[in-house]
Amino acid sequence: MAYSDEGRRFWHIDLTTRAGARGAAAQGGSACFVFCAMAVLGAVVFGGLSGLTTPEGIVAASGAGLEALIALVAGLRLREGKGAYWGMAAAALAALELIGKVLTISIGGFLIVGAILIMIIQGIRGALALKNQPRFEDDDLDVFA
Repeated sequence: MAYSDEGRRFWHIDLTTRAGARGAAAQGGSACFVFCAMAVLGAVVFGGLSGLTTPEGIVAASGAGLEALIALVAGLRLREGKGAYWGMAAAALAALELIGKVLTISIGGFLIVGAILIMIIQGIRGALALKNQPRFEDDDLDVFA
């Protein structure tokens, strides 16, 4: 993965090269998969606690299932280097989740979802760079490789 600084921080990604943009999109896809797994776990836990035969349990499980489905599609599309709009939908859901973590004062959840949100946003930036940039700096070097 191409980074733009020497510290190798995951929130600074070089989008001037095709490798950097692909790496950012792949990182966003991986973050979407983690977000999907968290949503499935939430569907099982909150749906199971409320009981899947009660209206509250059905609503909790179906809402988390929809969140997992959106995150899964966004992850698959971002891993291909496409799917910026699916990534935006996943990022909006992650932002709502982050707001929920702040309101419930869940420090660990805030840090995890915050890191996931940052990585999804980087994936969106990478997918948009791959879509909108016709040529990158490293395209001319591929001829000699």
